Amino acid sequence: MCGICGIFDAQGALHAGDPLVRQMAATIAHRGPDNDGFYESPHCALGHRRLRILDLSPLGHQPMSNEDGSLWVSFNGEIYNYLDLRPELVNRGHHFRSQSDTEVILHLYEDEGEDCLRQLNGMFAIAIWDQRRRRLLLARDRFGKKPIYYYTDGRRLLFGSELKAIVADPSVPRELDPQALADYLSLGYIPCPRTIFRGISKLPPASWLSVEIDPSGASVRLRGPERYWTLRYAPDATITEEDCVSEIRRLTRDATRIRLFSDVPLGAFLSGGLDSSAVVAMMAELSSKPVETFSIGFDQASHDESRFAEIVARRFGTHHHSLRCAPDALETLPTLVHHFDEPFADESAIPTYYVSKLARQYVTVALSGDGGDEVFAGYSRYEEAMRRDRATSRLPGALIRGMFRMVSDMVPSHQRGWGVLHRHSLNNLDAYLADLSLFLPRAKAALADPRGVLAPVEPTAATDLVFQRLRRLAAEAGTDDLLTKMQYTDQMLYLPDDILVKVDRASMIVALEARAPLLDYRLAEFMATVPAALRFRNNTKKYLFKRAMEGILPAEILQRSKMGFAVPLVHWFRNESADFARDVLLSPTARQRGLFREQEVEYILNCHAAGRRDLSLKIWSLLFFEVWCREWLDDAPTASASEVGATRCAAI
Repeated sequence: MCGICGIFDAQGALHAGDPLVRQMAATIAHRGPDNDGFYESPHCALGHRRLRILDLSPLGHQPMSNEDGSLWVSFNGEIYNYLDLRPELVNRGHHFRSQSDTEVILHLYEDEGEDCLRQLNGMFAIAIWDQRRRRLLLARDRFGKKPIYYYTDGRRLLFGSELKAIVADPSVPRELDPQALADYLSLGYIPCPRTIFRGISKLPPASWLSVEIDPSGASVRLRGPERYWTLRYAPDATITEEDCVSEIRRLTRDATRIRLFSDVPLGAFLSGGLDSSAVVAMMAELSSKPVETFSIGFDQASHDESRFAEIVARRFGTHHHSLRCAPDALETLPTLVHHFDEPFADESAIPTYYVSKLARQYVTVALSGDGGDEVFAGYSRYEEAMRRDRATSRLPGALIRGMFRMVSDMVPSHQRGWGVLHRHSLNNLDAYLADLSLFLPRAKAALADPRGVLAPVEPTAATDLVFQRLRRLAAEAGTDDLLTKMQYTDQMLYLPDDILVKVDRASMIVALEARAPLLDYRLAEFMATVPAALRFRNNTKKYLFKRAMEGILPAEILQRSKMGFAVPLVHWFRNESADFARDVLLSPTARQRGLFREQEVEYILNCHAAGRRDLSLKIWSLLFFEVWCREWLDDAPTASASEVGATRCAAI
């Protein structure tokens, strides 16, 4: 696990000791605190910050070259099947100098070019400089666990593991992208390929991008991004439930096994939910010593899962470590803002950061249960959408929706119950997409100041650009089955742009590598062959995964209700943190931005404080954005990580 960055210059104007690539690497030093490394040539400079996981010797140092120095790689991540790939490469005549997975990538690329990506099972962001072809290749893993940002000014292309590496170049403009801000208000995150800054892009998951010199010799020529893998849902009607249970157990065990390769201490996040508990169970079976496990608890019982984590820890004899998270956790907000680079409204980033910080005191690698909800259909919103789908299938849909639309149009969007009316006015897919939304189109339009960069905002689901994108994505699933459309949308959007961003940034703040066995692509591909009726049998979320874990996990874990890894913001913003949110969001600094209507922000705060509605996630999203503006727009260039923390929070 590391941080990577680099520069491609079409005019060959780079020189040895160029300070820019070193400045870029310094911004991501937290990702790789063990050492740094650089490769420099007139057309390409590569930077690397190393977190040593495999082959701790100097032979694992990066950037790494092949035997003749014609290829150089800077790589972030892990290739879990590298021990399977290596013998075949040796048989082909390749010579290895190290025991690292990085060298496998180089030799595979020598033989197969970008097609080598299809053979890699892992999490990765890769930059390969092909000196003979004067070509730079950038690539990301299938689900996008590891990030790559890039920017081109025509002559150069800059890339890095985090956005801060790009804007380390003061010539890169920090211009707010209005559509990215609209996306953020809708979803709580900014999906690929956009970033919050116009002109800077994120490479999509399962994609590669090549950079070469234009025939004119004066500018860069980009090819891509091009996808090398797509998850295809192709249900096999002959598959039985017992076949599924057996294969899920086999794949889950093997996915865990290959993620236990490490030359440094290793443990697991344990929330007490089904997914993390299943991973810990497999680790305990495969490990020769007790597993180190880590969990976070809360004083509010509605959000506290620590009791279930302790049940699992006792069942499998783990060395369990826990920490309680209090309202003063909001003091981490400036730290999160600095390290996430972009506005990010998933409040579970707070406990993810704290559990990562706890784990890093004992281990360098932690396995997690991420991906289980998307792969095995575990979200409560699936259950709600399927129930809605069954109910409306018995009614004249268009007529009923029209009636609800007329009523919802007459009701203020702030009024309790408007959201329910609005959802019933939509078709079942759009109603699900509304479930994903933070600010629905009408609320987003009401929030936007007509004089600001967001105006005008489309006020309906039919015209909103975010909804249009989500519809196109659902159509890519290639089926009319609602469950499959929902799962595919989450796997292609919510998972890479929210869940995996959260885990990557929060864990890398403390240089902890997080691995997700349930996101092994073989498991996802198998579940895509399972008919929807089996994936969601008896109206039960994760039906097959629960069956597969019978006899392995305690009954309390299999039968418990889903809680989710969230923090009690609803309580905090009505009590200990209410004044903090109000002081920031209604400050002169926030009002002078001219982005949001002050009276709308004040209404949201008052409505939540009075207990009329739970608007805590909206408050959190606005709070994160305002603090982000102060860090990334008002105080540019970005402060170093050491300058960010509780002292900065006090200044807010």
